[in-house]
Amino acid sequence: MREYLYKLKLNYLFIPLFVIITASAASYFADTGRAWYKTINLPEWTPSNTIMVAAWVLIFILTSLSVLIIWNKHSAEKKFTFVILLFVLNALLNVGWNFLFFSHQQMGLAFIQAILLIANLLLLIVLIRRFSPLAAYLLVPYSVWVLFSTALTYNVWVIN
Repeated sequence: MREYLYKLKLNYLFIPLFVIITASAASYFADTGRAWYKTINLPEWTPSNTIMVAAWVLIFILTSLSVLIIWNKHSAEKKFTFVILLFVLNALLNVGWNFLFFSHQQMGLAFIQAILLIANLLLLIVLIRRFSPLAAYLLVPYSVWVLFSTALTYNVWVIN
């Protein structure tokens, strides 16, 4: 048993834990503005809360897997530290969007934050694709969802 624990990599615990903390912080800020959100005008193509939650659960799982692949198989790469910092920045941008949009009802600033999140994701995909196409492809659904969410954020901002 001791040998098994010795071989267990702590990143299998800490990376998902970091992702759960990120998701929890984003959810907390979303919850603070839930009453306000119910009062604003939304485009007809706004997904239900159930779809949004399901999409984010999938995104957070895929992102965890992407980071684990990079951490476990490519930590010797030149740009490893930079890539990990981009993942941390991604988490901050993700939480920041919820903070701006829901907690402070700053739709314009949230739209700008969403554009920064897209740029961050595209940079991550380009950088990690060179040494792990799988880790990069795991971020594609996240990118598609953020593009969709950015369009939604813009439309909500315009109609309100």
